Amino acid sequence: MKVVFRVDASLLIGSGHVMRCLVLAEELNEQGHHCVFACTPLNGDMRVFIAEQGFDVIKLATPEYQIIPKHNTDYSAWLQKDIKQDAQDFLSAIHLADWVITDHYAIAEEWQTEIITKLNCRLLAIDDLNRRHFADFVLDQNLWLDAATRYQTAINKPIRLIGPEFALLRKSFFHLRESKCTKKNQVLAFFGGSDPTNECMKLIAAAEKVGILPFHLKVVTGRQNPIPRKKTNGQFVSTVAYITDFDKELKQSKYCIGASGVSNWERFCLNKPSTIVSVAENQRELSEYLSDLKAVRYLGCGKTTTVLTYIDELNRLRSHWEKLSSYTSKVKVDGLGARRVVKAILEEAKV
Repeated sequence: MKVVFRVDASLLIGSGHVMRCLVLAEELNEQGHHCVFACTPLNGDMRVFIAEQGFDVIKLATPEYQIIPKHNTDYSAWLQKDIKQDAQDFLSAIHLADWVITDHYAIAEEWQTEIITKLNCRLLAIDDLNRRHFADFVLDQNLWLDAATRYQTAINKPIRLIGPEFALLRKSFFHLRESKCTKKNQVLAFFGGSDPTNECMKLIAAAEKVGILPFHLKVVTGRQNPIPRKKTNGQFVSTVAYITDFDKELKQSKYCIGASGVSNWERFCLNKPSTIVSVAENQRELSEYLSDLKAVRYLGCGKTTTVLTYIDELNRLRSHWEKLSSYTSKVKVDGLGARRVVKAILEEAKV
């Protein structure tokens, strides 16, 4: 069957939506289904990266002008065009699909209704925002206090796949979870592909002020992050734009610092103690809940963190470094979420 993903990446959107869609596409592809990505050309997009993973990428119409978000949750600006125009651009490029999968904070009920009506397809909506959708399935891989009541306003009474058991992680996480490896005396820091609140620079500056550390701090700045690669003290701090085998590096690291969101489930899967920051408003509620569960250490929103925030955190890690080896994650993620999601939609396709 043909599956079309409607997803974007940009400096504003980040890379997480594309990355989790790629996981799902790889699982579908392995089971013999043809997956295509439909993306709008945007500053910092990942169309080339998607193609490098072996998937066809359809270029949708380029936005005619730049739309500046009015506030942090102005998700309509993510499309950089009117929602009706985006639906028409999609239908102009896609004439046949068995399933359409949307993963976009600007896309919900209105867009989905138009596409289902014209293409007569099934639809899976991947989301985190508890909105109205017109879909056969709604997938929200996050851990929520109100999980039982989320997406109740969705049209068509979709099957709801909610919780970390549906977390879209690469297969390597499942295999690494059970494997044994030599731990590096290392803290791995990653704040997403674009690091919208500039956490990398704050952390690097803090490390420079703290000086001697009992561990090496490796900062992954992200593919979309335009910051210059600072020369750092290689004995204690290093920076790289990205790591090809990031999952293995995560497994080998003793501690993690990073953004909330999709990365939470990767860290929980590999049983990594973590300090997290909300680098987007939609991450705040989840981060606070994980903090309440004492599953993570939460530093707050990126718009309020400072160099001093990270100085305090590095000093805390320095003083407790030898006590971290006994950590056991309070949130269990087995790495089989993509398999469960594909099984669910294929079973529905038979009905």
